[in-house]
Amino acid sequence: MYLSTVFVYFILFSILFILILLGIVLFLIVLTLWVSGLKTGVPFVKSKNTIIQRLKELDILKPNTVFCDLGSGDGGFLYNLAKEFKNIEFVGYEKNELLYLFAKTFNRLPNLKFYCEDFFKADLSRFDYVYVFLFPFLLEKLEPKIKKEAKKEVFIISNSFSFPRLKPFKILESPKKLETIYIYKV
Repeated sequence: MYLSTVFVYFILFSILFILILLGIVLFLIVLTLWVSGLKTGVPFVKSKNTIIQRLKELDILKPNTVFCDLGSGDGGFLYNLAKEFKNIEFVGYEKNELLYLFAKTFNRLPNLKFYCEDFFKADLSRFDYVYVFLFPFLLEKLEPKIKKEAKKEVFIISNSFSFPRLKPFKILESPKKLETIYIYKV
């Protein structure tokens, strides 16, 4: 009887210890994302999967091209695109080390690469498509870099927010939050 009681206490203690450990890990992850958001001025917000469907409907993604996501977060958006468009190279830039590690670990496809780098330091000249899901103040800061470095005829795809001085050639409006797409050809 005594041995079974000790065993039950051991199991309960082990479960409690694991739950406390998981709670600490979760807290550290949330804290890291929060601090990163404060540092960059941009919180982590995932692009919705409906954006992929809308990009497919646009029919602008062509084979043997390179698609870049500036601020790729956990990589889920690019991963889903790369699964769908196997003959396009996808590149993601993410400054947050935790999100970068997550993307690199869990989103593996031969046509998908991630870099832990500030996209303001990245060379944009090789990309045919540049996707952004950034606040307007960052779009304003990014606009001169795009004009200076981007290829001629590059497609700039902005989720939810428009560039202050660029004129989109197409706007796919949505009544749902975070689903309007602005398309530019620079």
